[in-house]
Amino acid sequence: MKRLVEALVYVLTIITSIIVICTFLTTYQFHYVGQMFNSYVPLQFGVSATMAALGLRFILDKSIEKRMLYSGISFVISLSLLYFALNWIK
Repeated sequence: MKRLVEALVYVLTIITSIIVICTFLTTYQFHYVGQMFNSYVPLQFGVSATMAALGLRFILDKSIEKRMLYSGISFVISLSLLYFALNWIK
């Protein structure tokens, strides 16, 4: 289970990095990647999914002393990004 979550974190981090690059290229009009990247909503969803996976990773990691604090902060960031993305707050 722990290896699966760690792999998920790495995959989501790579996907979020690609979303960041595509969003900045489209937003600052260097190159048009797609209509979807004209706003920061895909970026918010990507970071939210990555932070949720990191929170789960912190919960499963027994070696971290403050794992509940770190996972709580990660989940709060994830939920706040989802709230702003779903309510179209800019």
